[in-house]
Amino acid sequence: MDARDQALQATCPVVAAPRFGALPVMPNGQRIIVGRNGWFVQTRLDWLDCIVTLGDGLPRMRLPYGDVVEHLRFSFGMLPIRLIEAFIARGRACLPNEAAGVLIYSRSSGRLRLAMCEPERTSPSRIDYRRPPMAEDETVAVDLHTHGRAPAFWSGQDDRDDQGIKVAGVFGLLDQPAPSARFRLVINGLYKPLERHPWCGPVAADGIASRSGPSAPDESWMHRVLWRWRHLQGPLG
Repeated sequence: MDARDQALQATCPVVAAPRFGALPVMPNGQRIIVGRNGWFVQTRLDWLDCIVTLGDGLPRMRLPYGDVVEHLRFSFGMLPIRLIEAFIARGRACLPNEAAGVLIYSRSSGRLRLAMCEPERTSPSRIDYRRPPMAEDETVAVDLHTHGRAPAFWSGQDDRDDQGIKVAGVFGLLDQPAPSARFRLVINGLYKPLERHPWCGPVAADGIASRSGPSAPDESWMHRVLWRWRHLQGPLG
């Protein structure tokens, strides 16, 4: 085998899902898993462990492998609500223009911190920015930006910008009491919507109700955020 192919396959190997045992533990990196129920990609980083399907539908051939179950785990656990509050406040301060920020994960502390991105050009419909400096043990885990007074949605520019591996979030309607939002997991050009995202107003842009079951009339949106984030930790929906 060509040495270049060997290097590529070592970087992203292909493994068959065991039918009777467990998947071998993998170090940080990425691998493709072939299962009886489809093709999947597993990604492990300091802050992330996830398995995501690469396509819909079952293989036409019966494969003699085990089934694979999607899952999503963050090592930092629940997103600190104070960071979301701080980003929303900064986004509102930038109205009518867009704003951008990142939640940076520290391997040494296991925590996230919010850092706003320095805009190079900004308007109500676009922002070009530079990411803030980071320490050697830090990496971007969550990429956030706003759409100002417009609704939250994924634009073509967002698709071009969202590369690598991260969670991406966009907030809209910041001039209203309850902004809308969308979140997705980004895996090297693969986008997995996080419908149970850690932010929601009375009704989110994707039509998901803000709460499940009865609650006090004066319940704040932050309590609803907490509820959503607790229920995000589990199989991908």
